[in-house]
Amino acid sequence: MKLFQPNLRPFVSSALLILACLCLAPTGSAQSGVIPVAPEAGGHVFSYSVIDVDVSAGELLVALQDEVLTRVAERGATLYAVWTPVEKPVDAPFAGLTTNQLVLMLAWSDTPVPRVEELDRDIKRLDAVTAIQSRLFDAIYLPSGLTVPTEHGFYVHREEKYSDADVQKAFRLSQEAWTTWEPNYGVKVVGLFRELNGEAGVNNLNRIAWYPDYAMWLNTRNFAQDPESARRFSERRQLLIEGSGVAIASDRLIPLADR
Repeated sequence: MKLFQPNLRPFVSSALLILACLCLAPTGSAQSGVIPVAPEAGGHVFSYSVIDVDVSAGELLVALQDEVLTRVAERGATLYAVWTPVEKPVDAPFAGLTTNQLVLMLAWSDTPVPRVEELDRDIKRLDAVTAIQSRLFDAIYLPSGLTVPTEHGFYVHREEKYSDADVQKAFRLSQEAWTTWEPNYGVKVVGLFRELNGEAGVNNLNRIAWYPDYAMWLNTRNFAQDPESARRFSERRQLLIEGSGVAIASDRLIPLADR
């Protein structure tokens, strides 16, 4: 299947990014000065669409390619990832995508990016789609740019909220922890994304991390294996806004062109 190849553009100025956000709805523009956008993102803004369908993820991707992706590509969109359901134990401490759900992530290079209502309307036209909800994010940590560096596995998408006063420290603790956490456990942080539409003074961060399987995720709970990252993660948890930290589990659809 022929998919769109990333066409990275130079990093846009913060003024242009704020202008893009203002074209959507009242955004958390106050957040954008706290942590800079990752330069590896090339100035892209990411849409994160949770889609309910009545066909397989592969079938939906064909329909998206034929009827949606070509059209949105003309407006500056690149396919970033399709996150699909994954098997997990019933007692796992997070939700999972249901068998009839997937998450579509698109990277938008042009400004202004479309309103999420317009994107939802484009996708909802597909017969297989029964419901959709889209949100917009920028990337504050994206080490591999628009290429997802991992393949099949167990991905955890965890959303955490921090105040403007604490988010910079939380981000620093994360980066310091990942330097030992990734090699010690054989896992990978794919990216850290910040929601653009949110309440003032609050930063909703969506961290996507890859594990080879659920067993490896469990192994990362063995904090004695890497006490350095465990200490930093514990300190970061103290900064969380109470009630946040919701996570879902997924796999990733690997198009033939990427194999």
